[in-house]
Amino acid sequence: MIDPNKVGSKIASYRKDLALTQDDLANRLNVTRQALSKWETGLSLPSIEGIVSLCQLFKVPVEDLLCLNETSKIEESNLFLNHSRDYVVNQICKGAVEINIPDTLYLFSPIERLQILKAIKEHKITCNLSQLRVKLTTSEVKYVFNSLPKGGRKP
Repeated sequence: MIDPNKVGSKIASYRKDLALTQDDLANRLNVTRQALSKWETGLSLPSIEGIVSLCQLFKVPVEDLLCLNETSKIEESNLFLNHSRDYVVNQICKGAVEINIPDTLYLFSPIERLQILKAIKEHKITCNLSQLRVKLTTSEVKYVFNSLPKGGRKP
């Protein structure tokens, strides 16, 4: 998955390496400075045409601009440092990041919590269910534990 924050940092870094302002680069790409600012802050990603233009201008391969060959370390002590929330949640749900879910669940929005709980329910990730249960809302308990065998244990 592409992390918009990392891509944005790359775009800003390459722009600065060429001594261009946001206005300069935006003009070269025929986009607004506000659109470029959103890319650099990770709020959005460039279109395919924008990515191609950026790669040509910066003289870098697409894989480099989109950080596709980079591994990113997500630290449990600061999950969202240099990463978008969506990227972090997806990495957790894929099991690519090991965290203590009961201890960190409070950091997530209700929708993000549901994504994580779905991954647990579908056995994509595991955690201590007895520790988790006390951290959940009533509806979250019903969602997770109604599908598990009696006693709340996985088969």
